[in-house]
Parts: sequence; structure tokens; C-alpha cells
Amino acid sequence: MPKWIFPSIILLLLLSSCNLPASGTSTPTVDFVGTQVAAILTSQPTVQPLPTETPALPVQPTESPVSSPSPSPSSEPSPTATPLSDDPRQFLGNPTFVDTLESGRSFGLQDKPYDDDYTFIRVENGALVLTSRYATGYRGWRTGGTKIGNAYLETLVRTGECSGLDTYGLVFRSPDFVKGYWFQLTCDGKWAFGYWDGQQYVNLAEGGNVNDAIRTGSNQTNRIGVYAVSSNYTLYVNGVKIREISDSTFTEPGSFGIVIAARNTPNFTVYAEEFAYWRLE
Repeated sequence: MPKWIFPSIILLLLLSSCNLPASGTSTPTVDFVGTQVAAILTSQPTVQPLPTETPALPVQPTESPVSSPSPSPSSEPSPTATPLSDDPRQFLGNPTFVDTLESGRSFGLQDKPYDDDYTFIRVENGALVLTSRYATGYRGWRTGGTKIGNAYLETLVRTGECSGLDTYGLVFRSPDFVKGYWFQLTCDGKWAFGYWDGQQYVNLAEGGNVNDAIRTGSNQTNRIGVYAVSSNYTLYVNGVKIREISDSTFTEPGSFGIVIAARNTPNFTVYAEEFAYWRLE
């Protein structure tokens, strides 16, 4: 056998031992039914892969209208008019439906919570609870309940420890549990209104604390409401009108829920203690 064959064999063995597989970076899966992540306010998110596990869909509750005396013709709300009072809850009477979060059925959380690398969502102690783990500005959200169209919708949300631009708010008119409008507040008293179109967030309006309506800081409770008629939306916080906005991106009935994004405080947590709506059709 020629002498040059042995060095060649040794050289081939050495080269093959250095060809190690590159280590991959794992990407967290995203629950497209219950939660999404997106960059804070107007920045675009990174694309997330399809989930490896599909959670149970939210169970739409059967409406049990709250009994109330028949209103006189002059007291009936008009579905085509902007409300005149600062607080729709004061002139609309008893709500069509109230969810006090005694169970997680409305949001598909009756069997187990939702948990990924960014957002932890569960129903406990009479509240829909969302925790945003990292102060990166990524949003997670959960929607459910009966799809509603023209309506006044509000939620009662309590914050945990927070600061600055830690964000939370009301999701509504979600046609598929993913897309929909977001009316968001920050811990320091700013607000923003826009929508998630399934690929990116589109900001439509934003502003400061109108008439100090937003209760700022940690451990505060804010009543966040939207009076939605066709493509017209009037935004309220604690009964104070914040802004009127028109947009026709989502005009069909949709589900509702909560969005959260920690920007300054890791493990920022909010507690949605009630959802209520008044149908205007």
C-alpha cells in the first residue's frame, strides 16, 4: 500500500471531528387564539411561528339580560348618535350582560391557564389576570365572550406594580380572536387607540391624561369604555370622554378582552375584574 494513504486517512478523521452542528436558538411558540406579541405602540413585532398546541376556544356565554324597567322613548339610546353624557353607564341603565369572571369559560381558560415565554394568562379570584414577564414592550392579549357589534363596552381593570409606559387596555371587535381594536392606557397616564391587523399594529390616535381621568401609578383601578356605533368610537376612562375617533377597519361584531405589555416593570400584572356591555341595536 502506498505510504501517502495513511496521512490522508488521518487528515480526513481530524477534519470530520471539527464539523460540529451549530446550536439553534429556540423561539417561543405563540397561541394565536388567545395571545399575541407585538412591539409597544407603533413598532412592528418579530414574526412568531404557529403554535405547537391549540388551546380550547373560548365558550361564548349565553346572555342573561339584567332586568330593568322599560325606558320611556326619550331615554332610549340612539345607535347612530354620539352619547351626550360623559358617562354612558349613567344614562344607559342596566347592562345587557355582565361577566364577573367567576370562571374562565368565556375566555377558554376553564381547564388550564395560558402560559408562554412572554405572557401568563389565567382566571383567578374573580379576575382575568395577565402577567407580562419581560419589560420589552411586547404585547400579549386574550379575547373571548359573545361577539358584539354596536354597543357600549367597558372593563374594570386593576394594575399591580407598574411605572412609566407599562401598558394595558381593552380589546374589542376582534373578528377571529387575533385581530381587533385596542384602547390602551399606560401606568403614567397616557392613552393610545389603534388596531392589530394580524401582522402589525396600526396606531390611530394617542394623547395625554384628559382631565386627569386616568388613575396613574401602581395598584390603581380604571374603568375603560368604548361606545362603538358603526365606524365611530367614543373612548371613555372612568366615565370621562377622552376622544371621538372614526375608522372602518373592523365594523362587524367581534369578541373582546384585555391586552398587556410591560415596558418598564418585569412581571407587570393587571386584573380585569369585570366586563359589561350594553347593546345599542
